[in-house]
Formats: sequence, structure tokens, C-alpha cells
Amino acid sequence: MFVIDSSIYSSIIVKDQHYEAAVRFLKQHAKNKLITIDFAYIETANVLWKHTYLLKRIPKNTYKTLKASIEPLISNSATTIYTFKELLQEALDNAIDLGITVYDSAYITLAIKNQYKLASFDKQLQQKLKSKNLNIIHTPT
Repeated sequence: MFVIDSSIYSSIIVKDQHYEAAVRFLKQHAKNKLITIDFAYIETANVLWKHTYLLKRIPKNTYKTLKASIEPLISNSATTIYTFKELLQEALDNAIDLGITVYDSAYITLAIKNQYKLASFDKQLQQKLKSKNLNIIHTPT
């Protein structure tokens, strides 16, 4: 059972270097309970914007197809989507205690509350948490 962060979804949408691992991970765990937070939609959309507008890696005609894929990708892969509001107080406390962003802390908080691992490609977050003796990130391969 895993909490899925936006790096997994974003890799699939923009087809970055983690694309195959992300797709394989979601397929392998499709029958398991996978959960996420509602702002995974926003973070994934922001990555698509970055790859289209800033990096010019994705053409605008492809962007239109990809933007329509965000909602079904997340909604169809997660068995439960929590609202950030449900996690706000605890996520903010954990962000302060762990020295991480509130965005990252929300996923971590959800993982801790449910006793799940966090599926993420965020190596910096993984190192930061390991330094705090919190080894809860799983990097799909």
C-alpha cells in the first residue's frame, strides 16, 4: 500500500526519464490500495505547464492531449484521494519538524497516518528523511 506523490503522475504525463518505472509501478500495484492528495492534480498540471511553457519540451498540440489525461490518470489509479484540508495542521507541523516543504509534508503525513510507504522519485526528499531516520520512501524501478 502506497501514497502516490505527484512525481509519479508527472513522469507519466510528460514522459520523462522515470516514465517506464512510473507506468510499471502503477500497473503492478493497481490492485493494491493507492492513495494520494487532491493537490496532486495541481502539481502534475504545473509540471506539464513547465515542460510546455518554460522548457518548450512539449509542443502545444501535444499539451492539449496531455492536459486531458491528468484527471483520469490520478482519479483512476488512486482508490482514495484525500483533501489537503484534512492534513493541513499535521502536515504543517511535520514540515516544520522535518525541515521540508508543506507540499512534501502532506504526502509524508498521509503516509505516516496510514502506515504506508510514499512512492516518489524525489531523491532529495528521500535523503532528507533518511537523515531524520524516517525511511518511508519507495522509489519505483
